[in-house]
Amino acid sequence: MSSLKRLVVPYVEDHRNVLLVEPIAELSLPAMASLQPALKNAIQVLYQLEDNELAAEPMPDEDHRRLLLYYEAAEGGAGVLRQLLDRPDAMAEVAQAALDICHFDPDTGADLRRGPFANEGCEAACYDCLMSYANQPDHRYLDRQLVRDFLLKLARSTVSASPVALSRAAHVARLKLLCDSDFERAWLDWLDAANLRLPDKAQHRIDACNTVADFYYSDDGAAIFIHGKHHDYADIATKDAAINRCLEDAGYSVVRFPKEQAAW
Repeated sequence: MSSLKRLVVPYVEDHRNVLLVEPIAELSLPAMASLQPALKNAIQVLYQLEDNELAAEPMPDEDHRRLLLYYEAAEGGAGVLRQLLDRPDAMAEVAQAALDICHFDPDTGADLRRGPFANEGCEAACYDCLMSYANQPDHRYLDRQLVRDFLLKLARSTVSASPVALSRAAHVARLKLLCDSDFERAWLDWLDAANLRLPDKAQHRIDACNTVADFYYSDDGAAIFIHGKHHDYADIATKDAAINRCLEDAGYSVVRFPKEQAAW
């Protein structure tokens, strides 16, 4: 007589903010190994994070470092990585901080040789810049000189973010094709020109309130409406107010932009 055993495999699922960094020009393994702590340390300094609040790993593995994965160690996190995409000058600030940490002048790139309180010069790496007890296996690769030029270019950059896999320009063009009016297209142009965060959807139907949002931010549940002239009529305004109540009761955020662009 045999007995059957059941195997129970528990697992845990959580959600964390992550950022993948992929240099356009291929960097050597030592350069990628050096860039990893340079950016991590700079983000921690700028956003006042503890070392255990931000983690970094090479991708796909330590022998083939084509990308750098940064993630907030706690579920939910501090939202720092999201801020790096939402602010156009955020990555430039990170690069400037990284240059300073690596003993370079952030403006000129001049080699300062050592940290402000160090007694000895730093040739390749030290515990004031790239080295830490956590990255001891990478110590043989670390060389601050290898990331100087990359960080100088990054320090002059601006972030142009897209909420989807398409480039920002391609996503704007796609949204415009879905627009119903010139007012909507003008709003997109205004948003893009200011390098503000783009919606991920256009003409998004919300069945619960029998309405179609001109634009929609999925992460925030934000429905955007761009008003044309007909929204000035009393009956349309009353209908808009009823839709607002329905959407807000259902947990959506509602933002309505008037036809006058100066008010946007």
